[in-house]
Amino acid sequence: METALEPAPNQPLEKVTPLDVLEAEMSKHPQLHCPVVHRFTPGLYIREIFMPAGSLITSALHKTCHPFVISKGDVSVYEEGREVGRYQAPYTGVTQPGTRRLLYMHEDTIWTTFHPTDKTDPDEIVREITETEINPLLPKNFIQGWRQKPDQPLIQEVTP
Repeated sequence: METALEPAPNQPLEKVTPLDVLEAEMSKHPQLHCPVVHRFTPGLYIREIFMPAGSLITSALHKTCHPFVISKGDVSVYEEGREVGRYQAPYTGVTQPGTRRLLYMHEDTIWTTFHPTDKTDPDEIVREITETEINPLLPKNFIQGWRQKPDQPLIQEVTP
């Protein structure tokens, strides 16, 4: 049964972006699980995600400025207001606050981000560095497949 694209309660329709509409359509299909590895060093959280070839993924809205590295793969990246860029490993970039992306993986891709923090709970850190419920067309508390936890996340604590 197909559902209409309507804003969630208390969400104004005028805030809907083309990326919101695409993400809402994508949410009607089976969600893809992308393994995430969490690493910690003193004062630094390192988040590594594996995204398989052929996948189309939307990111959360980033609240912080932080570096990222594409260590494997080939990915096309769309950000609202910018032209589509295509990046191949090895590639290093910087995410600016307010960034939200649509990614298409041409090859299996590993994308790693680095965040200064003393926290060690990945869920708490993600809430601090991203805004996850920004799409007014998605049901409240909708969790994209790559953000879901089918088992335990892979966590590695690295000590000096």
